[in-house]
Amino acid sequence: MAVSEKLPPQALDAEMAVLGSMMIEADALERAFNILKAEHFYKNAHQKIFNAMAALFGRNQAVDLITLTEELKKEGFLAEIGGERYLAELMSKVSTAAHVEYYAKMVYDAALVRELINISTATVEECYKNTEDPTSLIDEAQGKLFQLNQKKELRGFVSSKDLSGEVMIMIEELVKDKNPIKGVPTGFKRFDQMTGGLRKSDLIILAARPSQGKTAMALNIAHYAAVHAKVPVAIFSLEMNKYSIYQRMVCAAARADLYQVSIGMFKKDRWRDLAKEIERLGDAPLYIDDTPALTITDIRVRARRLAAELKKKGQELGLIMIDYIGLIRGSGKRAESRQQEVSEISRMLKELARNLNVPVLALSQLNRNTEDKSRAKVNNRPQLSDLRESGSIEQDADVVALIHREIYYKHDDKPADESLERDARLIIAKQRNGPTGDVQLNWYKEYTLFADPAPQSMETDSVSAGGVPV
Repeated sequence: MAVSEKLPPQALDAEMAVLGSMMIEADALERAFNILKAEHFYKNAHQKIFNAMAALFGRNQAVDLITLTEELKKEGFLAEIGGERYLAELMSKVSTAAHVEYYAKMVYDAALVRELINISTATVEECYKNTEDPTSLIDEAQGKLFQLNQKKELRGFVSSKDLSGEVMIMIEELVKDKNPIKGVPTGFKRFDQMTGGLRKSDLIILAARPSQGKTAMALNIAHYAAVHAKVPVAIFSLEMNKYSIYQRMVCAAARADLYQVSIGMFKKDRWRDLAKEIERLGDAPLYIDDTPALTITDIRVRARRLAAELKKKGQELGLIMIDYIGLIRGSGKRAESRQQEVSEISRMLKELARNLNVPVLALSQLNRNTEDKSRAKVNNRPQLSDLRESGSIEQDADVVALIHREIYYKHDDKPADESLERDARLIIAKQRNGPTGDVQLNWYKEYTLFADPAPQSMETDSVSAGGVPV
């Protein structure tokens, strides 16, 4: 027998038991409504009975054999569902309503399996049509399956009374946990204090003008998360290849001059430090995808696949880093403008963060406004309005951090003093659930390393990527 000819999964006895329980005990009504909707019932008659019960309950009327009979008669469905005799049969199905939630769960599980069949069937039909890019089909199917997997219980309105207890427990747990960093730590002490780390489900935008160090900072953060915090990190690099990324991270951690290492002209005494950092990074849960010209759909598909693979190993993906938004292509559907395309990308990155419950750190460029001469005379600090291509990035992001290095705007021929060369600020321009403000950092161009300010110079103070003493 073909799959399409088979009877869909159902739990008719459980459906009858749920409806019977709801008729014999008022408390069972609310318990069932918390789990089920009418569409979860397989039998059409049971859907109509459930809707009639919901209507009576909504009017604050009793739900019993008499009132339900009248309600169904008024709606014109009494004969269709089998009459008063069938309602009486439902009541006789159970002797107590104590197990209504157990029966409701059986009904709900059967409905989920039917929905899985519908999703699979629709996917097969779309594949035969072959009207879309295969990657888009995969992403759509994965998205629907992921949402189905998340349906452990119905989501809808939650009463303040129910929430109050849950929030109280959450606050108590936060008080017990003395660690102020609740998310993925970046290694930058002041930034972590202000944000609590990179929080789950958050979209974090790190933006700067070219050559100000946004890739370096993102790699410093990824290195700290993977090596020191042992958090699985996924890096999507649309600009640099995996070898360049790895070399940058190793040189920053070993405090080795990147240019000298890249041409093989570094001092032999640096070998030990480089080998040590390569070994440490090799043991870290770090995953790099350097495929160029990825679409936002590609990124979502690959991130979900990695998350699933890690879950099989008993691990949890902790951070996704993307370098950078400007190089991501849209989903393939023709957009009216690049601004509209970036809006779609921004929205889908936020959805990815929420669906996987993981922070997404995405890099973005700032426009040229900060370099305008008239503005530079007054204030060349970047601001939210300088984000390039789309205001949606600002709207969708939970945190927006902007890198500012004053030396970048010095165009005279006078040699800058070392303190100005090292000076860098990370401006937290937006944070939904925390303060905004500046984070003072030091920048070491030769190592592509940002670090917390230290009283000693780099030559005498041992500082690792992210500003953590080693």
